Amino acid sequence: MRHLALFALHPALDTTRMTAIHPATIVSPSVARPRGIAVLRAILIGEALAALAATIALSMLASALANFLGGDSGRAAEETVRFTAAIAFIVAIAVAVTARGVRLARSWSWTAAALLQVVIAGATALAAIVVPWHPVELVGFVLPVAGMLVLSTPGVRRALGQV
Repeated sequence: MRHLALFALHPALDTTRMTAIHPATIVSPSVARPRGIAVLRAILIGEALAALAATIALSMLASALANFLGGDSGRAAEETVRFTAAIAFIVAIAVAVTARGVRLARSWSWTAAALLQVVIAGATALAAIVVPWHPVELVGFVLPVAGMLVLSTPGVRRALGQV
């Protein structure tokens, strides 16, 4: 309590003005948000759920590979697939955090969402290279492309502080 009183008496000791973090913009409920923000959040939440589903599926596949192959080759295959599942889980968390940032209209969320779209599209391309080609793999590009199209609209850019 004494510490708070010290800052109240001496405004020169207030360090909040010295931080590099800009205060968050307060959006009042009366201000209409662009529809693109809701669409972007839906895309991001869909990507987070897809990454979480991929994590679960890859983890189950890793266990099945270890049992099916057995021995050292089974352990090696299991480690590789579990590592991929861990990366998918990290991407799911990053996308969920970015969706929250979009909801709160944080300026960093636009950049994070754009970077995550590139990461997801790159991971899909890598999977298409590694696994034998099938047209179903193009589905993995739908959400990142839609996300980038929504991110490039002027209303979303303005709402997230990019204009």
